Formats: sequence, C-alpha cells, structure tokens
Amino acid sequence: MAIDEDVWTSDATYALGTFKLITWTSGTWPLQEGVFASIRFGIAVVLGLGVLVSLLMEIQLSCGSTDENLDFFGVMAATIRGLTKLIFTKIHRENLETIISSALKDWSSIVDGSSAKDIMRKYARRTNLVCRIYIGSGLVIVTTMMLDALPVSSSSSSNETISSEELVKRIPLRTMCVFGNMSTSAYWTVFILQGVQLLNIFIIDSGNDSFFFGIAMHLCGQFDALAALYDELLEKNGEQRDWKMKKFVERHSYLLDLARRLQDTFDNILVVVLMADGLHICLLGIQIILLSRDNEMIPMVKSTLSFLLILGNLFLYSYTGDYLSTLSQNVQEVVYTCPWYEFPPNIVRNLMFVMARAHVPFRLTAGRFYTMNMDSFKEILKASFSYFSVLRIMFEE
Repeated sequence: MAIDEDVWTSDATYALGTFKLITWTSGTWPLQEGVFASIRFGIAVVLGLGVLVSLLMEIQLSCGSTDENLDFFGVMAATIRGLTKLIFTKIHRENLETIISSALKDWSSIVDGSSAKDIMRKYARRTNLVCRIYIGSGLVIVTTMMLDALPVSSSSSSNETISSEELVKRIPLRTMCVFGNMSTSAYWTVFILQGVQLLNIFIIDSGNDSFFFGIAMHLCGQFDALAALYDELLEKNGEQRDWKMKKFVERHSYLLDLARRLQDTFDNILVVVLMADGLHICLLGIQIILLSRDNEMIPMVKSTLSFLLILGNLFLYSYTGDYLSTLSQNVQEVVYTCPWYEFPPNIVRNLMFVMARAHVPFRLTAGRFYTMNMDSFKEILKASFSYFSVLRIMFEE
C-alpha cells in the first residue's frame, strides 16, 4: 500500500519494524493484503492445525508418559491460543489497518524535537525492550524443546563408537507413536517439520502478543501527548486558540475511536487467552512438581520458562489495559486544571464534552465482561500460587 511505502520513516521502522516482520511472516500484517499474504496465512493455519491433529492422535494412542501427556495438552493450549489470535487479527484487519496507518502518520507528521515526539520515542523504547525480552524467552522455550528432542544414545556411558541403530530417536512434539518406526531421512524430515511447527506456534502466539503490546503502547503515547497539545493550546490567543481547541477535541475523539477498534479486535481473543492460560497454568503446576522430584533439568527449565511466559502474557494485557484506561481518564484532569473560566462559552462547552467522555475511561475487556487491569492480574497471580501450594501438599502426602 502507498501509505506503507511513503510514510515508513526511520522512527516508524524502529517503533513498528519488529511487529511488521512478525505479522508479515504469518500473513496478518494489516497494511498488506493479497495472494501471497493469504498463502502465508494459510500455511500458518495448516501448520497449527497439523500440531493439534498429531497431538490428539498421540493422546488417543495413550503410549506417552505423564510428563509427555502434560506437554501435549500444554502445546495444544498454546496452539489454540495462537490460532485464535491469528484468525481474529485477520478478521479485524481493517481495524488494525486504521491503527497502524494512524501510527505511521504520527511518526511522519509530528515535528522532531517536539514534546509529543519525545513522548512517542520514550514509549517506543519501552515497547522494544519489553518485546525483546518476551520474544527472547519464547525462543528459549522453542530451543529447549528442540534440544531435548535431539536423538541420544541408549548407552551414553560407553566410550565405544555407537551405531545409528542404537540412537533413541525423538522428535520435538514427542509424537513417536503416531509416526512409528521411520527411516533416517523420514525421521529428520519429521524433526525439521515439527521444529517449523513449534516456531510457527511461537510466532502466532507470542508474536501477536508483542504486536498487541506495540500498537497499544503507541496509543498510550498519543493519549500522553494530548497533555502536551493542550499546553500549546493555552499559549495561543483568539482564533488560534479556538482552532487548537478544535484540534484537541477532534484528536481526543479520534484516539478513543482507535482504542475502541483495538478493543473490538482483541475482545474475543482475550476470552480464549484467559481460558487457555488457566488450563496451561494448571498443567504446568503438575508438571513442574513432578519434574522437580525427578531432577529433570532441561524439561524443568522449559516448564518454568513456559509458566513465566504465560504470566508475562497475562501481565502484558493487564498492564496495557490498566495503563490505557488511566491515561484516557487523565484527560479530564488535564482539562479541569486549565483556566477554563477565561474561555468563551463555545470553548467551555467543548471542554465539557471532553470531560464527559473522559469520565467513562476506556476499558480493555475479555468478552465484554472481564476487565483486564492490574487488579485482575493480581487475582490471577494469587490464584496461581495458591494452586501451586495445594498441589505441593497433595503430592507430598
């Protein structure tokens, strides 16, 4: 699209480039729609469905250990979560396109050196730092699953040369019962395919979380920059002030519309995220306790990182919803503290409309009924550790 080519500045690349790469890979980058994007989207969906089918078949065969079965359900939860994000971001592409297009225009139109641009850069730095940590943690989990699946010798203590027949073959998803005995070439083909499937799950799940956080933080920056725009308004006189006030009111209304589009896009996604994360936390609680008793280090690291990543996932949504709500509500405080009594009646009336809209803050919800904020995250955290305590007592007895 033209806007993607003409307004893609160096600042925009720094702020949004990572998210463009992630969503482009799965064919859901909002500013690109076409045959190749649809093909990439289809491949991502097929890879995800392939994981679900193979895991369901493996569970039905009932030939895995307890740890493996818990892994199967955990990967299924992550896959369902990722596919939900993938499909709904594709369905609501127009909403995301509007938000991204607005972000690109903001980066190209706001003057360098202005307080608004400084605020935007501050949020961009914060976003990149958080997303690098989050994405890096996800890649570590995928890597540990791949390393744990590498073929090992059935008699590793021996110093003699071990033939290929003596190697215990394993694959990343551990679905050996489904595939049965395989030749060496078929084994490595399946190994690489499942590695790609794991990477795909990571992209459509954690990648979309990072994408959400990136665009939501840009909106937070724009709400924060409204205060700077209002300070400029107070410095003007006469017609200039009236014109600036009109811009302020329009900008506030526009940002609320963008926030509503973000809410509409992720509302159903968050319902699935909460259910899948709740199931995954329960499974990981059992798995971590079992692995700690058996001193299995690599699986233990993987399970612990998975648990922390799920909490990080919930924290991203809760923190973003809470912060966006606070900033949208702070607008009324900014307006109220100005010398509104010195303004003409028509400007005062506009200010009253702004305060009335800001009095009902934006709320990021799951299914229109569960508010995602820091209070909700604290409740989830307390419930998770209470569950761990009960599990530990049960296994000790």
